[in-house]
Amino acid sequence: MEKLFRHPRWIVVIVSIITVFFALQIPKATLDNNNFRFVPDNDPELLGMKSVNESFGSQLFILVGLERKHGTVLDAEFIGKLRDFSAKLSEIPIVASITSLSSTDYLTGRGDSIIAEPLVPESYSGSRREIAELKERILSWDLYKGSLVSEDFSSTQVLVYLGTSAEDAGSPEVVAVHRSIKRIAGEVGFPDTRLYITGMPVFSSVVNDAMEEDLVVLIPLVVFVVILVLFLSFRRFSGVVLPLLTVLVSSIWAIGAMALLGVKLSILSTVLPVILVAVGSAYGIHVVSHYYDELAEKKTLNQEEHRALVLAVLKRIGNPVLLAALTTLAGFISLSFSKVAPIFEFGIFASFGVLVAFVVSLTLVPAIMIIRGPASKLPRFRITEMKPGQEDPLSGAIADALGHVSTKKRSILALGLLVILVSVFSLGRLVIDNVLVEYFKPDTDVVLSDRFIRDKFGGSKSVSLVLSSEEPGGVLRPDVLGAMDGLATYLRTSVPEVGKTTGFTDMIKRVNQVFNVDESPDGLKPRAEELSPRSGEGSSDDGLPSFGFGAVEESQAGSGDETLPAFGFSDFGAPAPESKGFAQGTEESRVAGSVPTGTSGETLSDAIDNLDKLALVALLDKALTESDGETRSAADLVENLARLTNYKGRAYYEIPTDPARYGKKTDEELRLLISNYLVLLSGDISDFADDPLEPTSIRMQIQLKTVGQIDTNRAVAAIRAYIDERFPKDIEARIAGDALVEGSLNRLVVESQLSSVAISLLMVFIILSVFYRSAVAGLIGLVPLSITILVNFAVMALAGIKLNIGTAMVSSIAVGTGIDYTIHYMAAFHHEYLATENKNKFLRRTFLTSGKAILFNAVSVGAGFAVLALSQFNILAELGILIALAMGTSSLVSLTLLPVLLMVTNPAFIRRPLPSDRKMETLEAGK
Repeated sequence: MEKLFRHPRWIVVIVSIITVFFALQIPKATLDNNNFRFVPDNDPELLGMKSVNESFGSQLFILVGLERKHGTVLDAEFIGKLRDFSAKLSEIPIVASITSLSSTDYLTGRGDSIIAEPLVPESYSGSRREIAELKERILSWDLYKGSLVSEDFSSTQVLVYLGTSAEDAGSPEVVAVHRSIKRIAGEVGFPDTRLYITGMPVFSSVVNDAMEEDLVVLIPLVVFVVILVLFLSFRRFSGVVLPLLTVLVSSIWAIGAMALLGVKLSILSTVLPVILVAVGSAYGIHVVSHYYDELAEKKTLNQEEHRALVLAVLKRIGNPVLLAALTTLAGFISLSFSKVAPIFEFGIFASFGVLVAFVVSLTLVPAIMIIRGPASKLPRFRITEMKPGQEDPLSGAIADALGHVSTKKRSILALGLLVILVSVFSLGRLVIDNVLVEYFKPDTDVVLSDRFIRDKFGGSKSVSLVLSSEEPGGVLRPDVLGAMDGLATYLRTSVPEVGKTTGFTDMIKRVNQVFNVDESPDGLKPRAEELSPRSGEGSSDDGLPSFGFGAVEESQAGSGDETLPAFGFSDFGAPAPESKGFAQGTEESRVAGSVPTGTSGETLSDAIDNLDKLALVALLDKALTESDGETRSAADLVENLARLTNYKGRAYYEIPTDPARYGKKTDEELRLLISNYLVLLSGDISDFADDPLEPTSIRMQIQLKTVGQIDTNRAVAAIRAYIDERFPKDIEARIAGDALVEGSLNRLVVESQLSSVAISLLMVFIILSVFYRSAVAGLIGLVPLSITILVNFAVMALAGIKLNIGTAMVSSIAVGTGIDYTIHYMAAFHHEYLATENKNKFLRRTFLTSGKAILFNAVSVGAGFAVLALSQFNILAELGILIALAMGTSSLVSLTLLPVLLMVTNPAFIRRPLPSDRKMETLEAGK
């Protein structure tokens, strides 16, 4: 040590050069708060989501909600703005496609052909007739309802699909789309409309912005708090500057190292500087506190005597500070065993920062002390000076109070046991859930947007159900499609967490409906002869018939805007004939008010007049009784009536599963019928099928209105149960999606919590046992930490604070920082027990030398963490409050229960000098 401090100025120069180097790296740091980055690459749910995206395209999207304050979204001016908005969004390079009310297509039938035409014609003027017809179109297909338009027509949703993988949801290019959407919406200028934007990329963008604001506010604030506490503790300029210098250097090194190694900053990285300022100050405080204590007992010192005093202080506190640093490292290093990327990264670089703070406090701080000379040369803020050997009044008062408490051994032990029992009992109420929207305050825009999408539409979370067969076209079997459609109905009617289902079966049902619009609601009769397929369309390779429907005329195959695909049917050959409004040619008989039986020239009133009154009543009664247990509202009654009369083909909005109903004899004939429906579509259905004609895999997207993982798990469990019970066993069913990846994150957070706590406690036990050469010392040292952890969980459970990615770190941080107080007091107890001849007075000496230092350090660290309560993130605010509470708990237990345990057990290691103590005695004797 003498050699190390022979040239103290070199220490200052070297540390300064390294600090400048790391400081220059900080501007290179990048932010990435994509939840998909938080789970390991080999996670089964993440791999499942990637597999689905490879088969059906990326499902990374941004949801844009537009709410009219007055009127509806069917207003002509609004539609025009929406058309302009959609077109401009499609020009963003990273945007793959846009689905909106103005860009999507409408499947309908003309003669024996299926065509696709714009849902909203270019000529739309917003007349009463056009609005009524547009409403009818929207309501005629479940695909639109709850996806593009809200139930009351006051809101619409635009789906912005991004041409990148979900793992890149936090990249700068993806995050920039959020800002572009807001900018374009402002340029378009929607009248009387409120904008809502949500989705994973949006959350990443908002988190990044909030992180930058937090760093600007919280770091200066925590520095101010630490400065205030240090000033009140030491009332000396050096007592403020030196510990603060330690943590500033360690923070710069840690953040600079992250930038240098290309590690992206996450939401938890916001905490790193705050933690290093709060925790790292402890080592500097220990050095400065003991330095002033030794100085108070000395008279005026010259330069050499002062140098000797500094080195003596380092030798005296070297082992306790080293032990505190090692155990703090144990707490942070335990986090590096986590599989959650931000927690792992935090554990690594927090450990590095703590190590730097320890080294700097034992090198840079003493070097500056030696360079500056005796404390008498330094400015002082003390109002009154203390004479050498005089006892600090505050230290004495604290020692007296703690000494009195320690005499109540039975009361302290009983109280400790009661706290443990209450805490354990409360654990059952702890909720484990990583809720993304709960990261933010309730009035944040992204939270309001997410709530709006859940209330008005299908929700912002989704999972995909993929059915696969080894045989090409095997998934087109009626039993397979019927099971998938049955699941969609079950989810829509019986699982409240599900907001919307969209998939392959919706298109098949729609084609079946529009193609059979003029058929009897009772079913198709077998035909004596089939229509010949045209140009091979509508038939299989072995010459099978076209199963009762003509082929698509190339001139009639409608198309939507190729740059704005929607719902998987965006490319159906040549454009449809130019539409004149909504009705064209023979289509006049299909507008609102036409006769459901297909009879032309007869109005709805004529049909009612011609219908026998008793038959009408019977029809209404049948419609009511065939409601299948669903809510018997007026809308349900009308829908059932439409099915009974095949109004606009409503009786055939179904998956063909009954051969007799379609004039067939076998299920294979029905499968070929469905296969020919795909020939009619002959377009881009890649969102829902891996092949346009003979798919081996088909997909259904399930949107969830859930907020947390608990609700999501309930919905997924319902899906799995239905699949196990109702789906064909020879078909592979896979569920994947962002909601399940979030579930993996939830599971990993729990595993991280359990492993990090166990590892940190084990490491602390080993360190204390080795240091004191006694396993009993390790066990006793674990008592304050274990109680602190239990109290932490109990407070979380009772206060309704969830265990999530942020609060999962509290226990390990509490171990890493709270152990300082245990070690500090055990060292003082051990030293004073051996040094004080009068054993009746040694206990007060332990409190006199350690009580104030421990309490001031707990206040300093706790206050530093409490600053996080001002964070824009709820999880960081909760983290700060819980750690501040843990500091208070750990320090109080260390100063009350720990002394009682040591006195009651009277362990042998307390009565046995340490090798370092013998070495110090030898050195002092030599002097």
